[in-house]
Amino acid sequence: MRIRSLLVAASALALLSGCSEPPPSPPAPAASTSAPSLAQLREEGDARARRGEYARAAESYRAALRLAPDDLLLHFALGSVLSYTDRRDETIEQFSWVVAHGRPGQPEVATARAWLAAAQPPPKTAASRTEAQPAPAPGPLGAVKGATSWPGVDPENQWVPVELRIAGAAPETAHMKMRIRVFLGRPYTFLSLPAGPYRVLASSGGTKLWETRVVVDAGKETVLDLSEANSLVKAADFPPKQG
Repeated sequence: MRIRSLLVAASALALLSGCSEPPPSPPAPAASTSAPSLAQLREEGDARARRGEYARAAESYRAALRLAPDDLLLHFALGSVLSYTDRRDETIEQFSWVVAHGRPGQPEVATARAWLAAAQPPPKTAASRTEAQPAPAPGPLGAVKGATSWPGVDPENQWVPVELRIAGAAPETAHMKMRIRVFLGRPYTFLSLPAGPYRVLASSGGTKLWETRVVVDAGKETVLDLSEANSLVKAADFPPKQG
């Protein structure tokens, strides 16, 4: 998620003519750093989250939100990384914003609502004589990541597009569906996944290459490498073509 700051040196020289006094000394050069853009801050946050630097990722997402305070995906990303920390109230704040402003059925909204529901204290009963204690925060969200590879494909010189999809495979994860595109030979990552079972599918050029199941644990990164060894087809049946 690679901010390039450009240092611009500016100097001014005062020119005096027809004056007997020596010209004043030029001011010291002033260096100014261009502010990072929204895209740069978002990318920085994503990169930090992939490395497990959740507190630093939160800083990047907050900085991005100062530029785009109504960006739902940024609020969701911030809530997701905060869920890996002990900052429960801040996590609730971000996920509540997502639920209040997102569309019903939107994956981010469904995930945020499920997290918030798990975070609520149990209801009081008439027979209860003591105050209900707040429920412990639900486990942080997990991730699935891994490498893709194929015989004869050099990712530095060939660009073979692959579409990867992940979908919940149980009631507790059924609302989760994501789709990303990478080039064969490059790594992939699915972030912000509630714990539970999932199906991972991948295809390229109309050929289904992988379909497998994976279980995501709360707060952990599940590694799933995709290669010919666990593919639905053999190398001879899929001569890759560049997109």
